[in-house]
Amino acid sequence: MENNRAKKMYDYHVGANQKVIQHLKQLPDRIYNETINSVFSSISDVLIHLYATDITWLETMKGSSFHDTVSEVERRKSEALGASIDELEVLYDSLSKEFYSFFTEQQDPERIIITEHPQYGRSEFILADLIHHVVNHGTYHRGNVTAMLRQQGEQGVPTDYVYFLF
Repeated sequence: MENNRAKKMYDYHVGANQKVIQHLKQLPDRIYNETINSVFSSISDVLIHLYATDITWLETMKGSSFHDTVSEVERRKSEALGASIDELEVLYDSLSKEFYSFFTEQQDPERIIITEHPQYGRSEFILADLIHHVVNHGTYHRGNVTAMLRQQGEQGVPTDYVYFLF
């Protein structure tokens, strides 16, 4: 799965997350953890949610059971709670390396992933569609971060896909 559109989209996701993190590191420390009245209670909560959700989908793509996925997400999320922006950056970097390692093992981005969920039952997904979902979900929440920054009197950073293409 070296050169395909799904991996290119994931490259964008990683780059956009890095851009947001680098921007946050330039702002006053209080901005990252400050409690505000928004979709999430803080920017750190958004980034931890995004991190945990990316883990959820990687585990799903790898074929982990629902129970094992929940356990892994909870374990790793507990490590991220209370992490500084620098510590969270390291966690994000490590997770992206896991994704890339998984991608190198994949021959067919169109292969079917079968999952079992207690509420939704058995589902079949195309691997590339799940990767696109991870990216789309990240785009949505990076937008939350921008809105939350503006609520705190700060500017966001542009992370639209077209900036990645430039």
